[in-house]
Amino acid sequence: MSLEREYEEFKGGPNLPNKDRIHITMNQRGLVYMNGNCHRLLGRPEAVKLFFNRAKDRIAIKPVNARLGEAFPLRQKGEYCLLQASTFCRHFGIRLSATEKFVNPEIDNEGILHLDLSTTVNVSGVRRKKKSK
Repeated sequence: MSLEREYEEFKGGPNLPNKDRIHITMNQRGLVYMNGNCHRLLGRPEAVKLFFNRAKDRIAIKPVNARLGEAFPLRQKGEYCLLQASTFCRHFGIRLSATEKFVNPEIDNEGILHLDLSTTVNVSGVRRKKKSK
């Protein structure tokens, strides 16, 4: 019996504690959420610049000065930072049908976050019907 032929492998891996993991998601409206650890590892920037590699289907997020005209501001939202990237997604034709978690986000030696759109896991919650009284 070959598992690869009969089963699909889950690529998401286990959840690590928030303090130890880089957790970043993007939803269908272009909202990017990054956890506090990811924001800390980026140097707690107020803004970032976004890049897209079409050939590799990868996004790069670089911390920059908030005064730059092309800088996207980061907003604190509880334990997470919110990045409104809808114009970026629209420009490059990045379309998601649900909220996706990036499986292996990487921060390189230059402090740039790399996200691979081909290795995501759907983390959208299922809406439950309210019980009638």
